[in-house]
Amino acid sequence: MMKRNWLMALGAAILVAACGQPEQDTVGEQPAAAGEEQAAAVDTACPQPDENGIVEIQDGLTARIIKSGYGRAAASKDYADVHTTLWLHDEAADGGRGQEIWASGGVQPFQFQIDAGQVIRGWDLGVNCMLLGEKRELTIAPELGYGARGKPPVPPNATLLFEIELVKLTAPE
Repeated sequence: MMKRNWLMALGAAILVAACGQPEQDTVGEQPAAAGEEQAAAVDTACPQPDENGIVEIQDGLTARIIKSGYGRAAASKDYADVHTTLWLHDEAADGGRGQEIWASGGVQPFQFQIDAGQVIRGWDLGVNCMLLGEKRELTIAPELGYGARGKPPVPPNATLLFEIELVKLTAPE
């Protein structure tokens, strides 16, 4: 139990949440009507998944869509509330999921503002364009993560694997 509490505290310190942000109108809390869902969800600036649900966001960052979402796509400066788990990427492990480093616990979402420098660059790029309710797996190269210096317990030059579910999306004021 103490180890779990320590890991949760460490994870919170690693991700540095945006504390004290005012409550704002939530966007997209209800799913779109059946034929409107895809039209509302597709943003031409957002890279689209291939037939296997893989999105090539940029060199060093790929996403695999695990569960589809609805509504508008997350955009720069939006507040994103997510549930997440972090593993060290390991090609030899089942699904590439090596050592588990941190999990949000699924009770209290982690909130950050996209493109505000509050999280690693791979998160800013990887959560941008997600839809409310969407769950995706991000594989993040070291240069978009913690780089050559690492951030204990993440070792230097580690490729990261995050499972992220967008549970709330709030537009900035």
